[in-house]
Amino acid sequence: MTTIIQPGRRTLIGAKISPPTPPTGLLAREKFSDQLHETEPVGLLLVHAPSGYGKTTTMAERIAALQADAAWYRLDAQDNNVAQFAAYLAQALDRCRPGICQSTLDALASTGFDSIQNFLTELLAELPLDSAPLYLVLDDYHLISNQEIHQAVRFLLRHLPPYVTLVLLTRTLPPIGTAQLRMQGRMLELNARDLAFSADEAQIYFEQRLRYEVSRESIERAVRRVEGWVSALQLLASSAPTSIDFNNFVEQLQEGSQHLFDYFDELLRSSLTPEQRTFLLRTSILDRFNAFMVMRVTDDSDGQALLSSLLNLGLFVIPLDSSGLWFRYHPLFATYLRHLLSCSTHEQVLHLHQRASDAWLELEQYEDAARHAVIAGDAGRITHILLDQGRAFFTQGQFTMLQRCLDALDRSIVANEPILTLLRAWVAQSQYKFDEVEAWLAAAEAKLEENLSADDLRTMHSEFSAVRAQVAMNYGDSSRALALANEALDHEARYLPTSKVAAASVMGEALFVQGHLKDALVRMQETEQMARAHGAHQNVLWALCQQSEISVAQGFLQKAYNIQDRAFQYVEDYQLYQLPILEFLHRIRSQIMWEWHLLDNAETCALKGIEILEAQGERWYVQSYISLAKVAQSRGRQSLSADYVQKIQKMLACGDYHLDWLANAHTTMLAYWEAVRDTESVQRWLTIAPAYTVETATNHFQQCNARNWARAYISLRQLEKAQPILEGLQTVAERFGLQTDLNRNHIALAQLHWQKEDREQAQYHLARALRLASTTGAVGSFLRMGKVLIVILKALINEQRIEGMELQRAERLIQLAKQQRDFSKSIRITLDEAIIQDIINRPDVPELIRTSPLTRREWQILSLIHAGLSNDQIAEQLKVAGTTVKTHIRSLYQKQNITKRSEAIELARDLLSKIQGE
Repeated sequence: MTTIIQPGRRTLIGAKISPPTPPTGLLAREKFSDQLHETEPVGLLLVHAPSGYGKTTTMAERIAALQADAAWYRLDAQDNNVAQFAAYLAQALDRCRPGICQSTLDALASTGFDSIQNFLTELLAELPLDSAPLYLVLDDYHLISNQEIHQAVRFLLRHLPPYVTLVLLTRTLPPIGTAQLRMQGRMLELNARDLAFSADEAQIYFEQRLRYEVSRESIERAVRRVEGWVSALQLLASSAPTSIDFNNFVEQLQEGSQHLFDYFDELLRSSLTPEQRTFLLRTSILDRFNAFMVMRVTDDSDGQALLSSLLNLGLFVIPLDSSGLWFRYHPLFATYLRHLLSCSTHEQVLHLHQRASDAWLELEQYEDAARHAVIAGDAGRITHILLDQGRAFFTQGQFTMLQRCLDALDRSIVANEPILTLLRAWVAQSQYKFDEVEAWLAAAEAKLEENLSADDLRTMHSEFSAVRAQVAMNYGDSSRALALANEALDHEARYLPTSKVAAASVMGEALFVQGHLKDALVRMQETEQMARAHGAHQNVLWALCQQSEISVAQGFLQKAYNIQDRAFQYVEDYQLYQLPILEFLHRIRSQIMWEWHLLDNAETCALKGIEILEAQGERWYVQSYISLAKVAQSRGRQSLSADYVQKIQKMLACGDYHLDWLANAHTTMLAYWEAVRDTESVQRWLTIAPAYTVETATNHFQQCNARNWARAYISLRQLEKAQPILEGLQTVAERFGLQTDLNRNHIALAQLHWQKEDREQAQYHLARALRLASTTGAVGSFLRMGKVLIVILKALINEQRIEGMELQRAERLIQLAKQQRDFSKSIRITLDEAIIQDIINRPDVPELIRTSPLTRREWQILSLIHAGLSNDQIAEQLKVAGTTVKTHIRSLYQKQNITKRSEAIELARDLLSKIQGE
């Protein structure tokens, strides 16, 4: 039935045909400019995403930024009236370009139209054939359900002049022939994935909105948790008054947020049928789903129809690929739905998970099947899956999944099966629960000795020896590890095919720790080949990472980097992006990047490591936090350095870590304390530091641990204690070819002799370090010396004691060292009244500094802001209450006409640079 548009003048709301007012803190999204520029030959720009993705704001901001004309029409449910739709459409065009469709407007008032198509015919005929680009924006188009209007939009699209681009902003795909338009290349589309904030955009947004500094790590975690959903990030910015609140809010998102729950309640309250609501709750247990999974879990043959109806509602249902077959819920929406589901009976929820487990088994998706079986607490299903697929889980490195499965089984079930015992022991070993390893193995041996044949017992014992060898290695008993590994290699593996691969790996690791680098490298290369033959991805990557570590110890950092590239290529070839061991790979890449002073790359790798281990728990972030602390210190960001050092200390106090991790962490902590002149912390560290023995420092972590003692003594000016440690380490490092440690020891000795005022020896050791750096490429280790590095290097250059590559490296190091900020300098400046007065008296300082002079306390706070400290850290530094700091900052901002922290930092940098010469 065709609707007649009756004549008459209509009262229209002006706001509905006006471009939206930009919000405060608007983020310019220049990445969408190309889509707008390229729309001329297309005709339709379709922007579809659920609520809160910034569709309206983004398009309004970009169109305004490009200084283009836009006829804006914001729709609501009443606009399903054909006459009202026509009137608003014409008025929107006329408001944008007065007079462009005056005849059509007159006809609407005087004669009306027989149909909306006749109205559009009149309108299109009146539009000029050529003109400047014009965007016709129909906002909230998902509210249109009238088929006449959908047909009218299709007609409009076929006949629009080429300079007009129709922009539809909608939560759903509109029924206007988008499939055909897409196939014909006449449509561009932006979806939720495109509109979501990237980490870079979120960082800019938070810098504009927050009064405190947030680490890149916290920002990336927030973006991951909300998947860039703009409204959630806005909620975070408005709900977190401090950095601590920010991080707590992000952590709590996994459990849900009442504000978000209220938002989803409002979204669903009036739009769902009871059947749709039941569908959402039942399928919320699934991480992803298709029609088959929906029908199996909901036990409803109409599951596909319900899914289609939900897609038409524009909810947070996300397609996994372009096929349109697999979907998932946005994680925050899924959390909300599971919260509602939890109010159901416990038996119903468990039954849903059992159904899901069986359905995933039919699809041969064993990890998903195991996850649901664990949630259901179904020991029978778990045991069946592990006996069938446990070996595959292990070779793929799915230790977390294995742990969850095995934790759900009674100890007697595990002890009855050698394969389950082996898996249980390896999982305990990977979690550093070494005492538990032996308990599991011993329980199985006691139970199975009477039931297994002699041959089976020998096989079982040999495979158990492989686990025990790794535990011995972790305890630092390399001799016992070698003996057990040899025992494991004497028999064929039956229960866990990769047992011999693990034993070979332990042998390589033991040789590495003992300082036999060449033999260790050969063994790890053999392990890699064995692992490849078994398709044991975890072991392949472990062997490659170990080869990289050995190459670093030998001083061949470029070779180590190339080996890492081989590992990354292996990951790409087999699509292993979710393996936890990838954190190890990114971590060692980050370490090389830091040593080469490629700080952006180092930070990116460390952040990637955290992302990979996010499901494993924070205790595993230690190494990544170490890298981020080093990067922050290299960049002169004291606040972030302090935060990361504090996190590292907290983790070390709450868990047991291998000496390799401890030594690396302590190196970073000592470097920070030295930079801020915190001798008290250095002194305290000496009372709890791991013991060292110079003579047995045959590997990088023993060298690092002993060198930490020497560095602590140097910081405390106890040079007579530091010197014999470093000289002893040099002797051992030379004997075993630990070139990178030689490099770092020479740097430490140069610093030590400079403090002893032994200029000759300081120059000698630094020259040796520069020579070694020709293969190591070391930069970061040199820069840890601070400004004294410049003095010694200039002396070497002036006295012509270095040339060639060493000379070029020295000149680069001087430039980099000049750019580094001294944390402690800003603190010292704040305490010196004469220096403050000197700044004020300078003719090039801002006039406001003179007319609105700062108090001594405000100068102190300004300098600490410049140093990168948060409000809480400033309060701790000055020994005052946090509210007092806020009062001083408010006064400081008012006096200097400052509105945000970034302006205060810029002012401080300008003022203090006149004294610091930066």
